[in-house]
Formats: sequence, C-alpha cells, structure tokens
Amino acid sequence: MGTQLRRAARAWARLSAGDPGLVGTTTALRAVAGIALTLAVLSFTDLPAAFLVAGCFAPFTVALAVGDSPAREQVFTVGAAVPLVSAVLLVGAALAPFRVVAEAVFVLLIFWAVFVRRYGPRGQALGIFAFMAYFLTQFLDTRLSQLPGLYAAVGVGFAAEALVGFGLLRATPARKLRRLWRAFDLHLEHVVLGAIEVVRAGRDDTRLTRSLERRIAKLHRSTLMITDLLSRGRAADSARQGIVRAEVAAQRLAVLAVRSVPAFMGTTRDRAPAALLDVHHAIGELMRAVDGLRSVADAPSDRGPRTKGAAHRLRRVATRQAVQAAAAAAIAVVIGELTSSERWYWAVLTAWVVFVNTESFGEVLVQGFQRLLGTVLGVACGLSMAAVAGGDVPLALSVSLVCVFGVFRTPSNAYWAVTFFITCLIAMAFVLLGTFSAELLALRTWETALGVLCGVLAGALVLPTTVRGAGGERLLEVLRALRRTRTPGGDALLDAHELDRALEDLRGSLRPLTHPLNPRRARRARARHLLALLESCAYHVRSLAAVTAAAQMGEAGCEVRAVERIRVNLDQAIRLMEAGAWPAISCHDDRRTLARLAADRRWRGDRTSRELFHVDRLDKATAELAQTFDGGRVLCTTT
Repeated sequence: MGTQLRRAARAWARLSAGDPGLVGTTTALRAVAGIALTLAVLSFTDLPAAFLVAGCFAPFTVALAVGDSPAREQVFTVGAAVPLVSAVLLVGAALAPFRVVAEAVFVLLIFWAVFVRRYGPRGQALGIFAFMAYFLTQFLDTRLSQLPGLYAAVGVGFAAEALVGFGLLRATPARKLRRLWRAFDLHLEHVVLGAIEVVRAGRDDTRLTRSLERRIAKLHRSTLMITDLLSRGRAADSARQGIVRAEVAAQRLAVLAVRSVPAFMGTTRDRAPAALLDVHHAIGELMRAVDGLRSVADAPSDRGPRTKGAAHRLRRVATRQAVQAAAAAAIAVVIGELTSSERWYWAVLTAWVVFVNTESFGEVLVQGFQRLLGTVLGVACGLSMAAVAGGDVPLALSVSLVCVFGVFRTPSNAYWAVTFFITCLIAMAFVLLGTFSAELLALRTWETALGVLCGVLAGALVLPTTVRGAGGERLLEVLRALRRTRTPGGDALLDAHELDRALEDLRGSLRPLTHPLNPRRARRARARHLLALLESCAYHVRSLAAVTAAAQMGEAGCEVRAVERIRVNLDQAIRLMEAGAWPAISCHDDRRTLARLAADRRWRGDRTSRELFHVDRLDKATAELAQTFDGGRVLCTTT
C-alpha cells in the first residue's frame, strides 16, 4: 500500500510538473464536471437531444472564455455574459428565417467580438460568449418557438457551471500557488538530474544538452507563473527573491555542467578536475538557495497586473484585427453559402478562430495550418469513434467528455491537438443528434479549409502586419525592459520579471520564423540567434538581481564604466529600432542559449567578482546587439 501511495504521489507530481499549477487540468475538470452535471439534470426532462447539446454550451464556453482568471473576475464576467448570451440567442433565433440578414449580423458580431478585446481579458471573454451563442443558434437551426427550451437548457448549464466552478472545484490563488510550488520543486529536481547526466556522459551529447535546455525552460515558466501570482509586500518580495535565486542557481549549474564537457575531451583533460569542482560548487550553491527559500505556499498571492506594453498593444491592434476578422468572415459567408447553404457557418467559425491570439500574417498562417491539420486528423478519428459508438448514447456521451478534457488539457502551443479534440467532439454531437454521416465530416473539412483560406487572405490583404512588424514592436518592448533593469533605484527583481515577460511575448511573436517547418532557413537561423542573444542578456540580468539587493552596481570604476556602456548600447539600439531599423545579424551562430553561456570563460571568486562577471558579459552582449542594429559586422565566435 505504501509503495502504491508513493507511486500515485509521484504520478501526481509529474502531472503537476507537466501542467504547472494544474491550470489546464483544473480547467478541463471544471468543463467536464459542468457538462456532466448539466447532462445529468437535463436527462430528467423531456427536452430533445438538440437541447442536451445546447445545455453543454455554458460550461464549455465559460471554461474557454475565463480559463484560469481570478474567481472575482470570473463572477463579474459570467454575470455580464448571462444577459448578453440571452440577447444573442434571441437575435439568432429571430433572424433564422432571414438568411441574408442573419449572415450580415454574424459578420458585424464578429467585428464587435474582436474589437472588444481592446478592453482586456473581460472584453475578450464577452466577445467569445457572444460569438459562441450566435454560432449555437446556427448550429442547431433554432427558431423562436424553440427559444424557451433553449433558454432552459442554457440556464441549467450556467447553474451547473456556477456550482462546479465557484463551489466544488473553486481554485483560490493560495491553492494555485501551492500547486505551482510543487511543480517548481519537481522541475528543479529534473534540472539537477539533467546536469548530472551531462557530466556523466563526459562527451558532447546534443541530445542531453537539448533535454537540459527543455528542463530549464520548464523551470523558467514555473518561476514566471509563481512571480506573476505573488502580490506586493515584504513577505512576497522575500519569496520572489528566493525563488529567483534558486532558478538562477539551477541554470548556473546547467551552464557549468555543459561547460565541463570539453574538459574531458581531447588534450584538455588536465582541466577536468577544475571543471568538476565548479559543478560541485554550483550544486552546493543550489542547495543553499533551496534551503534558504521561504515557503512560497505561505506567501501572499494575488493575480498580477498585465504588463503596460501588453495592454497598450492589445488596445492598438484590436481595431485592425476586428476589420481583418470581419473581412475574412464576409468572404467565408459568401463562398461558404455557395458550397453549403446549411453548414456555411463552419467556414465563418474558422475565419474567426485563426485570428484568436495572433497578431501577424505569419501567426495567422501557422494557426490556420494547425487548424486544418487538426481537423483532418479529427475527422479520421471521428469516423472511427462514430462507428464504434453507433447509437449508444451513454458511450457517445462518455467519449464526448473525454474529448472535452482533451480540449482544455492540451497545451496551448499544440493548437492542432486542440482542434483534433474539437472535431472529435463535433462528431459525437452529430451522433447524439442522429445526423452523423461521413459526408458531413467531409463537408466540415472543406469548410475549415475554406475558412483558413479566407483568414489567410484577409491577413495578407486587409491591413496586413508582417512578422517583422509585429516582432519589431515586441523587440522594442524587450529593449526598453532591458534598459529599465539598468536604471538606478529600481526594483531589480520586478524589472527582471518584466524583461522575462516581454521576452516571452517576443518569442511567441517570432514563432512563425523559428518554426521547424519554416522553409527559409537563413531567416530561421537569424531569428533563433537573436532570441539566444536576448535570452543570454536576460540570464545575466536575473543573475544580477539574484546576487544584489538593488539594481545599482558597486562603486568600482570599471564596473561603473561597464554599466554606462550597457546603457549607451541599449539607448542606441532603442533609438535605431524606433527609427525603423531591424537587427542585421550577419552570422549564423546556431548555438542555443545554454551553449552560448557555457562558452563564456571560466571564473572564480566572491559575490563582487560575480557581479563584475555578469556585468562584463551583459556589456559584451548589448554591444553585439547594438552592432546588429547599426549594421555593424558581428564576429561569430565559438569560444
């Protein structure tokens, strides 16, 4: 029994590590439980099967729209969504007999649903509620005479969701923080084990190094989520400083482990003892950082505010994206109507979805491709599941709940998998409605392809924004955040956190360039080189924040001069970036961040010399960055 409990605890810890804070798992369980409770209640009524599908609308859409937002925000959002959904259902049912008017209203609704994103997460959530409610009326072909039953089913769904979300599975910030801490602890263990594997190999093993990089990335994401959740105050600041020190110590251990590998190769074996001693000291430092880390679970927590840059950018791009989405929807309506007068709304759905959480044409293209890929795979799987389920309603409902869990548990960067589960869910919905056919799923594939094409055309022709344009704005935010870390009198930890958040946004914006399927290898290499350079800067900034209590450096003359050079380099890069310049990286250094950091010279000493080291490396990195903006020639070195 004890062994089984330990295994269960270990499995739960791994689940927590794969889903930090169990955010996706909790959201998925909330949606599944809400839908299951809704179906259980509606099964005692004499409502037709179509209203069973309608009842699932509320739990599914609430999980989709509010996600892991704070409980208070969820109450306000859902409270505002109830009258909005009621009004949209009324309009959709009233306009059903008037096809042209219904289609025109759908396009206007899509414009509004995207436009209100400028008002932040609540505006985006209400836009999702409005769109999904109108889509529901089209999917079920609702008429005014059916409206009372539809209201009853949707009302049951909202009530079930409230009972589950705000009662049975209510997630408080403190509970979420404790889960995040457990995930951080396990990721920390994985980094240590990965570093040990690299040292034991005693050779340059790319597979082990890449694995160690992925473990560091997961640890960093956990750190960001924890620091996002911590509130302001002495206790929270102490916890924030402790966890950043532990992360920096873990990353330093990984750097030294990779750096020790050349010491065991060729003619440099005499350096092996010194390299192993460095690793040994790094492990000791990590242990001291973990021992001195105050319990994050007991630190005060709250939802951190959105970064100013992200909020400003959201307001600025909302109108442009609303025009693009409305144009794509209009094209999809016209062509979709010619293809299928009954299922045209599928193309409109896809034309809207490809603009969710995207900003540039490249992102729309990548998301559209993933949408189509997931649909094709989902159709193939849906055909098989429908053949197995047949007319077995309980089995079809069980499979549907599994699909719902998959939709919300799948990581956001695997959008094709999300679409796969949604397509399987739709296949089960057709089984429940008694309208399933292979031709219907084939039509969905075609309409999805049409919607992707309309979205891509709108993204390319209507107020287009290139990856370079969107990435340039994010890059400018990164440079400004990096500049603020060198401002005297600031909060070093908060400034470093803001830099990390801005860098995460830039990484997402440049994903079309760094994607493995990008055929333009030279641009992909340059984008990866730029990210590695900025990630190296962020590492040194975090290290400085971890070893100093304030952002100001010491009074050593060389250090003051280096800090001033860093500011000058960043000011030059920002000035050129604001003038429209773009980093002209002339080399193809394919080393990733860990390899770049490991290539730095070996150093030993106390805290002061460590500060000097990080300032020196930050000076060199920002100088290289400024040269790329100024068109200067950057030397590629591997030592």
